[in-house]
Amino acid sequence: MSTNNAKRFSVTKVLIGILAFAVIAVLVLFIALSFFDYPSADDFCYAAKARQFGFIGAQAFWYEHWSGRYTLNFAYTAFSLSGDIFKIYHYPPIILLISTWLGFSFLTAKIAQGHVSKASVLLIGVVCTVLFISGTPNIAQTFYWPGGSFTYQIPNVLLIFLLGLLVWRETTAIGNNTRILIFSLSSLLVIIIIGANEISLLLTGAILFLGAVYALWARRNSRVFWAGLLLIAIGAALVSVLAPGNYQRYASLDNVTQFRLTPTLAILLYPPWVGLRLLYWLSNLGLWASALILLIITFPVAKTWFYSDGNFKRSFLIFPVLWIIMIFVLNGIGFLINRYPLPDRAESVVWLLFLLGWYPSFIILAHFTVGRKILLDDRRLIQPAIVLLVISLLGAPNIFEAYKDAYRGRRYAQELRDRLATIQAAKNRGETEIVVGSISRPPLTLFTAYLETDPENFINQCMSEYFEVKSIKLGSPTK
Repeated sequence: MSTNNAKRFSVTKVLIGILAFAVIAVLVLFIALSFFDYPSADDFCYAAKARQFGFIGAQAFWYEHWSGRYTLNFAYTAFSLSGDIFKIYHYPPIILLISTWLGFSFLTAKIAQGHVSKASVLLIGVVCTVLFISGTPNIAQTFYWPGGSFTYQIPNVLLIFLLGLLVWRETTAIGNNTRILIFSLSSLLVIIIIGANEISLLLTGAILFLGAVYALWARRNSRVFWAGLLLIAIGAALVSVLAPGNYQRYASLDNVTQFRLTPTLAILLYPPWVGLRLLYWLSNLGLWASALILLIITFPVAKTWFYSDGNFKRSFLIFPVLWIIMIFVLNGIGFLINRYPLPDRAESVVWLLFLLGWYPSFIILAHFTVGRKILLDDRRLIQPAIVLLVISLLGAPNIFEAYKDAYRGRRYAQELRDRLATIQAAKNRGETEIVVGSISRPPLTLFTAYLETDPENFINQCMSEYFEVKSIKLGSPTK
């Protein structure tokens, strides 16, 4: 190794160390914020129904009267019955943050097929986790509020693990026992993911459908595996979609006071909305820096995959095309049902799809456009790319907001403890119509829903039902 190469390698190692320190620090920051998290909104409704009906009864109630999201109903009820929600509320976001990291690490390991060290796999996993955090439309609803995290982030994490299993099955899985294990685990994950929400249902179904079509067309030995998973997915989807609660909930849309676009206006605004969202995500320089690094590192492998007789295989372009189409399809669900964009928590599924598809699409398009004209393995670009990646991650709006919420969170947690004390004191005095104080400047990373001055508001009613009083509302509480 020449002196210049040795020096470059040494500098690169230092920069990788800085990157590792930065992303681990960010992950630790978001884990630490979990200890300032407190229940709100649907948390109280699910806890009240779990206490009223018990575990099995609550499943039947939600399935018949609210939705067929059986995974959400199962997880929320189990969580509500596992202890005092004020004491255990900090654990779900911690588990989800760590499992997101482990999911990305598992997927990376299966794609790398042993060619990357375990330390590098774990580093790539935490970098992907921080990238996901940096672009998530709403951090509070994605990680810190079970109403959002159980519905969307649990299936997000499980989808990452499922993709890892699918890659494993198609690459290095050898032996019947291993393949049976992969099919069993994949089947379980498919059932759980599809029962969580409709966006994940459609995304998972599309992945399995395309995988089954390709396996059958190419006559791969995995075609029975894919077909079996697709049939399981269809069965789980029918259980979820045909729930009586779905129709009750959908019928109630006509009575909601939330602004809804006319069908014509929704159709007109849908394409620019998706386009602007894509441009917003593409403005994240960390995506470009990390994709450039991956493009350079994978160049030797790509030369054998993407080219035949020196010409790019145009069949690979189907991947970025399907990726973009699927992004539009998933976003279209919100406009189709509510004539409005998807809620932020649901859009985290689309963001995950964007993130997962970004890297292979970037590499494919780079080779298609300039791969035959210039070499794409200039390792001198890795160092500035790592620097740009660190800067872009540490300066991302979501992460910067978390820095601020590290000190706002303590005040927020104390104010909610004071609110709880006010409610308990009022109950001890025999009061059934309770007034509590508002929250001053709640942290955006943690805060989900406002309590209202109207005691008939849904959020207020959930809280009243949980505390077993007639009403709770905002105002000037009596001491």
